[in-house]
Amino acid sequence: MQSVITQTFERLVETIVEPEADVRIVSATGHNRYGIDPGAIDRLQEIWIKADTRSTQRLIVNGVLHPGQIVDLNNALSSVTVWDRRDVVLRRLSDGNNPLAPTCLELRQCRIDHRRAMQHQRHAAADGPDDSGQVHELNHRKQTLQKKIETAIADQQQSIENAYSDVDAHVSIISPIDAEPVANDIYSRLNPTVDSELTEILRPATPVTTVTTIDPHEVAVTRLTPLITDVPTWYERVIAGTFKMLTQADVVVIAGIDDHTHTDNESTDDTATPLMSIISTVEQHCRDNTEILARTSESKNDTDSIRADVAAELPDTRLIVSLPYTDDAQATVSWLYDNTTVESITYDERITITVRAAVSQRDAVQRAVTAVDGSIRNKS
Repeated sequence: MQSVITQTFERLVETIVEPEADVRIVSATGHNRYGIDPGAIDRLQEIWIKADTRSTQRLIVNGVLHPGQIVDLNNALSSVTVWDRRDVVLRRLSDGNNPLAPTCLELRQCRIDHRRAMQHQRHAAADGPDDSGQVHELNHRKQTLQKKIETAIADQQQSIENAYSDVDAHVSIISPIDAEPVANDIYSRLNPTVDSELTEILRPATPVTTVTTIDPHEVAVTRLTPLITDVPTWYERVIAGTFKMLTQADVVVIAGIDDHTHTDNESTDDTATPLMSIISTVEQHCRDNTEILARTSESKNDTDSIRADVAAELPDTRLIVSLPYTDDAQATVSWLYDNTTVESITYDERITITVRAAVSQRDAVQRAVTAVDGSIRNKS
């Protein structure tokens, strides 16, 4: 199926190419040999023959090509650098210091070089056996890079699992590519003290986490790398940290652009992902008890509602505290106001307080109350 070139893909290309480069973007057509319309190759040859050869010439294919197609395109356009959508995305993530992207790019190039070496070997077969060993060396290099990627993914996932283990809850914010400003708005509202400017396309390249307080909870809030349509295997590998964070999240906020306000009319392209596609992907990777909230650009002006919506989904416990009329107990009342959410307080024969606290706070509340001869029980 032919890919559609959208404004989003063009924006993504602009972030990685040199301003002075002569860039041509074409759609993939699924052609068996080239992946694009052969007629487009003839037209490009005519254009570039007349062009200033001192400028860098790049052919960007909006689609994913296999190494053989890249080699054949390079043979047909010998002075031109050919990138497909995967190359564009990996280079963009590399610019953002994603630790896996450069190695994935290296493996991608190794596979292309391996295919080219095999092609040369077949063409030279009539002249005798190939003694260069290049094919064998590249095959060994591919295996080494694959192992390096697997190790890096395992290390990254283990690091994420061990990080922020002492917070009450984990909240993740994710968006389709091109909805980064909406995700940034939500991130900033959940973290009022953080001045975040992660609004550029395909940012952040790796998850970014801050710790904040939402009601009685100390919460780790994470901006995840944006998603593209259907999340192909190569993309899932390079953003393995994002998917590990989803498995740990208690709440996931999906930030999107309303379909009727999207700037790209051709929503079939990976860079114009409908919000529902992202929701489906997130649901596949989260735990069954993870709460998923969808927020769009249309609702981003509700200043406090996102914090209230997230707070309502965080795991907590409601407790009824009974205290005597003593100076120490009055000090405990102040402590409860500082460390929990006090829902009600009455003064009768004893001081009775209803509080809402994070599950992890229950032991601390228990100690504070019993230390002044008070009692505590769960609110039914």
